Amino acid sequence: MNFNQIIDQLKQKRPVFHSEDDLKLAMAWLIKELYPSYKIRLERPIAIGMKINSSDDLIARAPIDIVVIDNESRIIYPIEIKYKTTKVDLVVGDECYSLANHGANDVGRYSFRKDIYRIENVNLKLMGFEDYTKKGFVFILTNDRNYYLNDVSAKNSLDAHFSFHHGAVLSRDYIGWNVAKVSKDKYCFDTESTLDPNKKKHWTSGKEYVYQLGLKSDYLIQWSDYSTFSLDKRKGIDFKYCLIEIKGE
Repeated sequence: MNFNQIIDQLKQKRPVFHSEDDLKLAMAWLIKELYPSYKIRLERPIAIGMKINSSDDLIARAPIDIVVIDNESRIIYPIEIKYKTTKVDLVVGDECYSLANHGANDVGRYSFRKDIYRIENVNLKLMGFEDYTKKGFVFILTNDRNYYLNDVSAKNSLDAHFSFHHGAVLSRDYIGWNVAKVSKDKYCFDTESTLDPNKKKHWTSGKEYVYQLGLKSDYLIQWSDYSTFSLDKRKGIDFKYCLIEIKGE
């Protein structure tokens, strides 16, 4: 399966999407058109081992956005999709689009790394595909320039270790949230022992954000053009994408 070909054709068919679900469906539909013998599964639940503070694996059961099954070549393609937008109203052809402002770039950066971790750790044997090969992908599409231009690693921000701006190298080594500048008088970060009742639990200590996301490889981040729109009395809106290919075990 040639994912770059899929993206090139998707650009022509759908230069913008209403939502992440809209993008997932359009991509899955196109894959089926290009590769009619493949089986497509959306939101396929998979159990993946996750770690919290280097403890034993916890089994987290969560869906993979798209799973493509090539029985002839015996290859499984697990795909995670992200669609992050800033607020904008567009008219494309005869269709109106009103995109939401997702914001929360720090969470978005963490989630992007978590998607890579999850695809790396998809266990085909547990899925019933013991003698298959895995070729995974993580795809993010955005009109939020903070993701592809903003090098937060140079700004000592909370998400400094998760920056995936153009040209960055996402290291396999996991450092975690950069909590050095967060007030220790107001917040607790300990996820193993009882939290101080006089302090507020920092949101990065919540269940979704405490996983140890050590990766199996380093990844060079490269952003590419997807689509551009001109708006009256405003600068153009650029959509860019980043595609990460994740090899099998």
